[in-house]
Amino acid sequence: MSRYLRPPNTSLFVRNVADDTRSEDLRREFGRYGPIVDVYVPLDFYTRRPRGFAYVQFEDVRDAEDALHNLDRKWICGRQIEIQFAQGDRKTPNQMKAKEGRNVYSSSRYDDYDRYRRSRSRSYERRRSRSRSFDYNYRRSYKKKDLNVSISSQ
Repeated sequence: MSRYLRPPNTSLFVRNVADDTRSEDLRREFGRYGPIVDVYVPLDFYTRRPRGFAYVQFEDVRDAEDALHNLDRKWICGRQIEIQFAQGDRKTPNQMKAKEGRNVYSSSRYDDYDRYRRSRSRSYERRRSRSRSFDYNYRRSYKKKDLNVSISSQ
């Protein structure tokens, strides 16, 4: 019996990966434990720099277990990595982009509402709150005052 519960996938999630670590470096280290299907080091969508973690997918679950047992908390490329079985499927770049842009602590419904409210300037709201008749009457009364002042000063 294995010391770990066997998950349905064969991917390992690797944390604390150095920024200069390449997929070839991980493939070399993890490849000692069995054939590897894929090594994926996600990049930040906007900066195109590594995000500090990686996924390593093995052909066989037993090989993934061996790598997890032997490489967890080991130093690779100057960093002590942490490994666990990956949960869920690999995300597409668009799914990662959407996840990065979202605020983790709030609901998207309220985010959209707040974004709409903040997008309008205050001057626009003030301008919209006045009616045209108010604006027209204001100008007329101001002109009359100017005329009265200029007539009385003569």
